[in-house]
Amino acid sequence: MKSVFCKKLAAFLCMNPTSSQSLEPPVVHTKSRRVATGDNCNNSRPTIDNGNTTASDATTENDSAKELLKEIRDILKARVRGGEEQRFEDQKKNEKKKDWLLAAAILDRICAIAFTVIFVAGTLIFVIVVVARDRERS
Repeated sequence: MKSVFCKKLAAFLCMNPTSSQSLEPPVVHTKSRRVATGDNCNNSRPTIDNGNTTASDATTENDSAKELLKEIRDILKARVRGGEEQRFEDQKKNEKKKDWLLAAAILDRICAIAFTVIFVAGTLIFVIVVVARDRERS
């Protein structure tokens, strides 16, 4: 039905069909991610005991900082991916909207042509009937 309205009738009625761009969905990576919640985050500051920290404490802090940075990166990637998916959905909706607008314009043009033909034919028939009646009376 869409091809009939948007392509064939549009060409027949000298209307420009929509330029159909190939909409490809964005690449979605399905990588499992962990998101830190309030219970998993440690908001306390590290304590320093006058330089008595050991190398294992510093390593643990570096590892936890790296884990937090990885989680932040994953959250940002998820947000970007969500934005791309939203843009793709908006493009699809706009394409459908353009197709429906074209179909409405085509139906409008068909109805205008039909109305014009019926109006002109009815007017001609009315004039012919009135003229024929006048000739019969005279």
